[in-house]
Amino acid sequence: MIYIKADSANELFIEISKVMLKKGNKIAPRNLSTLELNDVWLELKKPGKSIVTLQSRNANMRYLKEELKWYMSGSLDVKDINKHSSFWTKLADSNGTVNSNYGNIAFKSKYAGRSQYEWCLNSIKEDIDTRQAVINYNQPKHKYKGNKDFVCTLAQHFIVRNGKLDSLVFMRSNDLIFGLTYDMPWFCLLQKKLAKDLRLSLGVYKHFATSLHVYQKHFDIVKEMSLEDINFIK
Repeated sequence: MIYIKADSANELFIEISKVMLKKGNKIAPRNLSTLELNDVWLELKKPGKSIVTLQSRNANMRYLKEELKWYMSGSLDVKDINKHSSFWTKLADSNGTVNSNYGNIAFKSKYAGRSQYEWCLNSIKEDIDTRQAVINYNQPKHKYKGNKDFVCTLAQHFIVRNGKLDSLVFMRSNDLIFGLTYDMPWFCLLQKKLAKDLRLSLGVYKHFATSLHVYQKHFDIVKEMSLEDINFIK
């Protein structure tokens, strides 16, 4: 088990990069050279600092904004997101749809007449100590032959302890560069929204990945991130 705790996403990424270069195992799923860390627990003590602004990462803030808007729209149509990143085109089914619109899963899809977000909201309202406030992202319906968008996130769990709303995310597979960079802001946005709707203080954000990895094309970015000095980041 690898455990890394920090105040901000920037600090987390610097530390992750150092550990990845030191302890990452070389694997090649789908014949793609990859560095991988297994069983990684990350803790972001300040969910309000979930966006990576490291110069070496050079994350696309415009795309992040559009991805979050797309999530909130709930659209599964790849045309609504591939104009901002062609990456999604590779994941679309023959009918032009994808599965990994997290907002669709959390807000739009209904089970027993309500969304999973509503389930979490009501569960906590009814029992402040509940352990049942869970959003399931990867679902049985995603298990079909030829699926190119097999959802990486298993679940997001919300739990109130000591008067604060904590959030825990569980992922089967997580790419550090194109995945975690843009995933963390969404999950923390949801945590902040739920805390506001419940009128609770914001707790910590925890993130578990069975496989946290980096593809060869991003090895140089990881090396650069490992050398950044947090004291010089705005």
